[in-house]
Amino acid sequence: AVGVEGVRRMLDLGGGSGAYTIAFAQASPELEADILDLAPVLRIARRHIEEAGLSDRIRTRPGDLHQRSYGAGYDLVFISAICHMLDPKQNRGMLRKSYRALKPGGRVVIQDFILEADKTAPRAAALFSLNMLVGTRAGASYSEPEYRSWLQDTGFGGISRLHLPGPTSLMIGRRPA
Repeated sequence: AVGVEGVRRMLDLGGGSGAYTIAFAQASPELEADILDLAPVLRIARRHIEEAGLSDRIRTRPGDLHQRSYGAGYDLVFISAICHMLDPKQNRGMLRKSYRALKPGGRVVIQDFILEADKTAPRAAALFSLNMLVGTRAGASYSEPEYRSWLQDTGFGGISRLHLPGPTSLMIGRRPA
């Protein structure tokens, strides 16, 4: 669902175990990637990266989503299962820093539970949002219009949604060339 043609450098924000980054690297032999996450989590990612034989192409960067900068020069910033943990202001800030990390023409791809405009469907996303309301200080499932607004407000164009099999979707935005 996320094409990596032409992607040379990728940043996986909050990349956890590295599973997605490993899959992207296996799909594209020329791709090099950084995983930005908390140091204890990256120990697990490094083990998986080594087991996959990709230590020469995937690096881990200890850090935090709230840090000042995510770096620069990326063709793709991938954000999976992060937005639902943050409030709208934090999501805008994360997308603003993602925009700055991308080369002109680069893409941000967000994978998460994405609600329809009325926030009652799809059912799994609505139920997950209720879980986030009960279990977190600021988390929620957000609607497609909310994601579109955040992406537009932070400079992205060419915004689209891709429905995936299962409970999540992708929101994709492109930094203008």
